Amino acid sequence: MLKYYMDKKINIFLLVLLFSQFLMAKEPTMALLIDIESNDVQHFKIGNYPFTCKPYGVLGIDELHKQSSINSTCKNAIKKFYSKRKDLMYYTMRKLHVMQMYSVKFKNNRCIVNVSGEKSLAEYLLQEGLALRKPFARDEEYDYYFEKYQTEARVAKKGIWKENIIRECVVNIYKK
Repeated sequence: MLKYYMDKKINIFLLVLLFSQFLMAKEPTMALLIDIESNDVQHFKIGNYPFTCKPYGVLGIDELHKQSSINSTCKNAIKKFYSKRKDLMYYTMRKLHVMQMYSVKFKNNRCIVNVSGEKSLAEYLLQEGLALRKPFARDEEYDYYFEKYQTEARVAKKGIWKENIIRECVVNIYKK
């Protein structure tokens, strides 16, 4: 009789242990998009805590613009690019929608915002030629996709790959 109860208790213990593993599975963090400042900077909120988010693993064209010195050839090339393609200045506004929830992961003080399924905002920016992979940054999870989308944009001569922006701006990045 005692053996019967011990077997039941062990079975219940194992079921509770197994079930608890499913409950503790890591769920994605959902954040509310409050504002889109640029293709490179978005403002989110989790509960009552607002935070600023920059795409992980890439340098966006707006970030290149901010980093370059006043009246530099890089800054002028980006201004010229945006004057020709005003629609790309607001590209992120077409992908993300204010007051909508998005899955967000945090990595190296940057954000991975999943836009549609598993594709991140950084991947969309690379694919459209509005960003480039961060030099010397390596990430096993994202390297393949970042390289793939950047190569697609370069071959199709999209965004910054169509103009002289890469030649003008990237030289300063590799000096740092």
